[in-house]
Parts: sequence; structure tokens; C-alpha cells
Amino acid sequence: MAPKATRNQIPPSDPQGMFAGLVVFLVEKRVQSRRLQIWKQKLVQMGATIEDSLTKRVTHILAMDPEALLQQLGSERLAHFKGTVVVYQWLEDSLSSGEKVSEDMYHLKLEADNSSKDYISSDDEPPKPKKPRSSSPDDLAHTSIPKTPESPNKDQITALQSAVPYSPPDLNKNITQIFGKLINIYRALGDDRRSFSYYKAIPVIEKLPFKIQSVDQVKDLPNIGKSMQDHIREIVTTGKLSKLEHFETDEKVRTIALFEEIWGVGPATALKLYEKGHRTLDDLKNEDSLTNSQKLGLRYYDDIKQRIPRHEAEEMEHLLQKVGENVLPGVVIVCGGSYRRGKASCGDLDIVITHPDGMSHKGFLPKYVKQLKDMKFLREDLIFSTHSEEVYPLEIYAFGLIAWTGNDVLNRRLRLLAESKGFRLDDTGLFPATHGSSGSKRGVRASASLKFDTEKEVFDFLGFPWLEPHERNL
Repeated sequence: MAPKATRNQIPPSDPQGMFAGLVVFLVEKRVQSRRLQIWKQKLVQMGATIEDSLTKRVTHILAMDPEALLQQLGSERLAHFKGTVVVYQWLEDSLSSGEKVSEDMYHLKLEADNSSKDYISSDDEPPKPKKPRSSSPDDLAHTSIPKTPESPNKDQITALQSAVPYSPPDLNKNITQIFGKLINIYRALGDDRRSFSYYKAIPVIEKLPFKIQSVDQVKDLPNIGKSMQDHIREIVTTGKLSKLEHFETDEKVRTIALFEEIWGVGPATALKLYEKGHRTLDDLKNEDSLTNSQKLGLRYYDDIKQRIPRHEAEEMEHLLQKVGENVLPGVVIVCGGSYRRGKASCGDLDIVITHPDGMSHKGFLPKYVKQLKDMKFLREDLIFSTHSEEVYPLEIYAFGLIAWTGNDVLNRRLRLLAESKGFRLDDTGLFPATHGSSGSKRGVRASASLKFDTEKEVFDFLGFPWLEPHERNL
């Protein structure tokens, strides 16, 4: 009988695995030992070879960030390395998608000189993380920021958040429109993994400066794995996708997807409504189980579904800023989401609010909403809380901007990167993670957050290349 495998025993290598042929050196600095062990097992299991030192055989170096890389290997050794250097996020994304993703978006570049700063991130600027300052949530909510020469004023804050139009060539709408429909279908079915894979592929395709004639043109692009290539091949060849046609003729899938488009209705509720025998939106008009928000979502279904042209969104942002100034002089109001990322249209407006003095934001939101209702700009508030956290104190404003600007792909990468460093990132801060009752660090945060003044400081601290808002359509 074969001996029983021990817990830490690395499984047999698959010579045909997605990492076959790679000889990898893993930089251990800033990586938790348990996570490192898991990565080693996955790499070997999927065909890679792990080297314990930087030998001539190494084809790939994986590191958490430039600083960790320099600390372990030094700039002189790195200057002579001819292989590929990527962040661990490349490995994470490959494992998540089930196929080796392109390395293009994960490279860390080397400069020619041998100074201590010659290893830099892909934005060609060495990261300069500001020394973090601890602050408790109570401090964030109740402590004002002293007015010092370094404290940004309203004009400085607003200038940093201007939305630059995002205008990709978008020459392959025949593909991206089909993928967009599949996103909605899989999201309605509760299959976030598949939905997310199409979500990641669309920006890559819409940025291409050519119309796809053959799948060979895209096989080396990031987020375009084998299954995506098969879909593209079918669309380019036939002009349609059989998978989508199957979904669109399946009554259950079609109905659940329709119901999930109602604001406030998720996959579980949509399935329950289908199982009750409902098939159309009219069927739901007398459904007692709908919440008030869901009933409003149903009532305004057609309005909510309409995209907002960019020029209208700009006018709305200016109006929102003017009303906010009347309610609270000096308030900073920025529209986030796809609008801030420069898209030509948006489904809604995500409004991020703060005040430079770090204190006056408290109590602002209910007065603001009342003013918008009085002038008939706001008709209904589907979900509304008067809690002060709905408006961001200046200390955590950068985190709110990052979260509400998106996109989902970027936010997910930043959260995973923060987790790998022992932190939990959300729209209210970057918190040192603590062990929960289950022993997991995921989703549990300590009482203190690190403090940063700008979005770029957060990116730099995490070791992620800085992206302007219009560059975040990943």
C-alpha cells in the first residue's frame, strides 16, 4: 500500500501543467510562511521547478514588491538577471482564473544603474510610501485635522480628482457586447467567478487598436485564456456564441437574469421569485415579499436601466457640487465609478464626499439629501442612512475614492495584495488584520487603521503601480 501523504508533502508535478517549463525563485520577504508553502505546492503541482537560490536556471522571480526584492537579493544581482520578474499577484490571478495569465501587467522593471533605487515598479517611479500613522475609528469620526501648511484645501483636493475621458478604440463590439451579456447572466446565477472572468476580458478587448480577425491576435493578451479564446474564435467565425444562445433560450436562466436586473434583487431572491412561478416583471407587481427598495427598483426599472451620457453626468456633478456648497461651504463632492474612470456613459453616479477641515462632514448628508429632494432632483432614496460614515472624514477619504472609483478588477487586486501583507483593505481604511475565532485573517480587522493623505500613497504602500483614474479600467 502506498504511504499516506503528509500534510506538507508537495504533490506530484504535472509536466503538462500551466506552469510547465518555469524555473521559479520566490522572494520570501514580506510573505507569510503558510502562504508561501501553498504557493510552492501549487507551482510544483502545475509543472514549475522551484529553486532555493537565484541560479542561472531561474526563468522567473516572484516578489511581493520592489523593497522586498532588493532586501533579499540586492540591486547588483538583479542587474545581471535576464529572466522575468513579476509580483505575486500574477500567480494569484493565474490560480484564480485556472490558466496562466499574461505577465505584461505584472512586471517589475530594472533600471540600468546599480543604485539602491534601481529596481522600480512599472510606473517608472520608485515607490515612496509615507510612514503610516495609526488612528482608531473613533479618532476618524470625532477628531478634526489641524490646519497646517501641508493640509490640502478644497481646490487642491478637487484638482486631484478630475475625471479624464476614457476613450478606447472599441473596435470589437461584436465580442464585448456578447461578453457583457454573459456577465449579467452569470452574475444573476450567482456564479461570480465566471462573471468576473468576462468582466476582466472586456477592457482588454475594447482597448485593442485593431479589429480581431483571428484568435491568434489575442492569445498572448492578459485575461484572455483558453476558454475566452474559444469564445472569440466562435464569434469571429460565426458572428454569434452558442453558449449565449443556449442561455437566452433557457426559460429559467432568462427569467432569473431578468429579475436580477431589478435594483435590490440578488441571485437568491431572483431564484425564489422564479420558483414561486413568476416569469415577467408584471408578475411581480403584486408580490408581497418584495422589500420597499425592491418595489421602488421594480417601479423605476426602465429609468434605472438607462445609461447616463457623460455630458449629462458632468452637469449632474456640477449641480451636486453647487448644492453641496450651499449646504456646507468648502465641502468636496466627487462623482466616482465609471464616470471618474472616464467612461462615455455610466449606469449611476457614485458620490464621494468629504470636507478639508476633517470635522464639518458630520451631519451633512441628511441636510444634503433634503435639499436635493426639495429641488426635485432626488425623487426617492432607496437606501439611506444618516450615519456619519456615509460621508468620509478626510483621513480616510483616499480609501473611499479608491473603492468607489474601481474598477472591480483593481479593487480585488488591491484587497488581495493587502491581505498578503497582513492587512484588510476596504473603503474605510487599511487595517492590520487580526485572527478571528476561526483562525482566519480574512474579513477581520484590528481597531486601528493606517493613515494616508492621497490615493497614490495607498498604492505605493501596497507596492502597486500608480494608476490615474482613467487608467483603472482593467
